[in-house]
Amino acid sequence: MRSSTGASAAVRTGVMVVAAVLLAVLLAAVRTPSLASAAATLLSQGKPVTASSVESSAHTAAMAVDGSTTTRWSSARSDAQWLRVDLGARAAISSITLRWEAAYAKAYKLQVSSDATTWKTVASTTAGTGGVTTTKVAATGRYVRMLGVKRATQYGYSLWEFQVSGTPVAATPTPTPTRSAAPTTGVHVTGTQGHWQLAVDGKPYVVKGVTFGPANAQAATSMPDIAAMGANTVRTWGTDSSSGQLFDAAAANGLHVVAGLWLDQNADYATNTSYESSTLASIQATVTAYRSKPGLLMWDVGNEVMIGQSETERVAYAKYVEQVAKAIHAIDPNHPVTSTDAWTGAWAYYAKYAPDLDLYAVNTYNGISGVKQAWASGGYSKPYLVTETGPAGSWEVADDANGIPRQPTDTAAAQAYTNAWSDIVGDPGVALGATMFNYGTENDEPGVWLNLRTDGLKRLGYYAVERAYRGSATGNTPPVIQSLTLTPSTGAAPGSFIAVSAPATDPDGDPITYQVWETSKYIDGNAAMQQVSATSTGAGTLRISAPSTAGVWKIAVYALDGHGNVGIETGSVRVS
Repeated sequence: MRSSTGASAAVRTGVMVVAAVLLAVLLAAVRTPSLASAAATLLSQGKPVTASSVESSAHTAAMAVDGSTTTRWSSARSDAQWLRVDLGARAAISSITLRWEAAYAKAYKLQVSSDATTWKTVASTTAGTGGVTTTKVAATGRYVRMLGVKRATQYGYSLWEFQVSGTPVAATPTPTPTRSAAPTTGVHVTGTQGHWQLAVDGKPYVVKGVTFGPANAQAATSMPDIAAMGANTVRTWGTDSSSGQLFDAAAANGLHVVAGLWLDQNADYATNTSYESSTLASIQATVTAYRSKPGLLMWDVGNEVMIGQSETERVAYAKYVEQVAKAIHAIDPNHPVTSTDAWTGAWAYYAKYAPDLDLYAVNTYNGISGVKQAWASGGYSKPYLVTETGPAGSWEVADDANGIPRQPTDTAAAQAYTNAWSDIVGDPGVALGATMFNYGTENDEPGVWLNLRTDGLKRLGYYAVERAYRGSATGNTPPVIQSLTLTPSTGAAPGSFIAVSAPATDPDGDPITYQVWETSKYIDGNAAMQQVSATSTGAGTLRISAPSTAGVWKIAVYALDGHGNVGIETGSVRVS
């Protein structure tokens, strides 16, 4: 029999053993991190990133997620700026780290979104101090944004690194969609997310097109030439009672038409219900009239309306586009409907307010290389068509010494078409093609700048588009002016002599003749080109007289080969 003292000792020993076991269990629990924290990883590095602005090409948005603390994003010098990263898929976000440069935010918000349109603020401050801050959050989404509210310095916002950590959210398994066979009649967008294509009467169709500038009455004579370029599509901005001849001429030459439905760029779509109802009725009548034309490819509602609007007007306009799209589909279920604007930012409004659009469209020139990234960053679920592209426009280039936009050379313009098509084919399954700007024959300042033909003559750009669409360009090609010098180019007295140096070569060895043209567009708005008398003073050199009216005159030198081709270079002269 144990003594009471021994029994007490045994009890104490048992208690200690139990306590030790419990302690070991508790320590193990403390030392073992939760599954969420163990799995938390850096999700943002190298992912697609977009910013409201950049200070310069040396400080792009991508530099804030490149993993380097020696490169940075820097915004424009205003308060309302943001940086947004696309994580690529939904994630449980656990922390956001901002590594500020000297230009930091005094007040900012950290926001999360599933669609890059509707944002939830997960953290904010009005007393930012810069440096490196890591904010713990608990949110789920695909997009994360730093929204600058107030700057701390006279500069913009600048981040060495923008880091988002968390764990990917496993998607709910869904059956792989079976791609249904394309309908055998009409035009349809077919395929699945990221693997779309157009189908015309059940056959795959990539848009290889040009915008069509001539009058509809000229369609019969223009379409054979457009088809000879290798194009299969033309795009218009409006459709009216004369458009039947355009549809018929296109179909006769194996071409299709992206038919524009013009909407007033100055209408107030938030309040002008009278305009909206009358225009909708007109569109319905137009669609009814032409829906059975074999040349019809799709309907394109509006052109560059949204870019100049306020936020309220943009929402109202997108809702009106949806109303139009629904009405078109009710009349014509066999042709897709799209809408064109001059920036990819319009797509976010269409995604939210115009779901009946079958695809998106954009006009873009110097910015075409960014369209693929803009689509990916936006998380869109519909493909796109580029409805205008080509050389940099007058709004995208620097001015020359006389203060007018410096037009790209013919060689640079031709390369721009080549590069644009490369960007299109570089986004397969999402980019459905393009209509290059512009098949026109005008001999005016815009025609000299952006036409594939000027005064009916073929430019280097014409052959660049043919090469893009056919794989090669055949036949005689234009002369190339190596450089253009006008002396004097400033301070010329009215009627005084100006020396023109425009040495040119012809790839086919053809003899070259010259013409000189001028326009007063930058003086009085008259864009017409007027030919001036030019005296040859040697190989590739000429002499002209300065205009009699003071101001800056744009001068264009034409080098012709006698085979329907022309090389054009431009400069300017300031007459005192």
